[in-house]
Amino acid sequence: MLEKLGRLLFSFSGRMPRSTFWWTALLTAIAFVALLVLLEKLFGRPASLVLYPPFFWVMAALATRRLRDRGRHPAWLLLLLVPIVGPLWALAELGLRRGTPGENRYGQDPLDLGGDYLTVK
Repeated sequence: MLEKLGRLLFSFSGRMPRSTFWWTALLTAIAFVALLVLLEKLFGRPASLVLYPPFFWVMAALATRRLRDRGRHPAWLLLLLVPIVGPLWALAELGLRRGTPGENRYGQDPLDLGGDYLTVK
């Protein structure tokens, strides 16, 4: 289970469906805010800086795998640097649009439950 959680949060390989992206991003953000408040309250603001690198790593991994599910290269994340338009594009692309059906160059469709039910193995 710990291995699955580590892959879910820290791996940049493979694809990720929309629902997994939303739940993981939401729970990661909640955990980040809770830890931020706790660290700032106990040790002061500078102590909370330790949370930012792992948070950005996890969010980058989630966004990369979500873009791959859409069939796009992770370099598209550079659009986030464009004010207003970039974050709006990312919201639509990562959070609202369905992934590429079937296999793409980044792997199998994460929503595919194992292929054709008539296939004999």
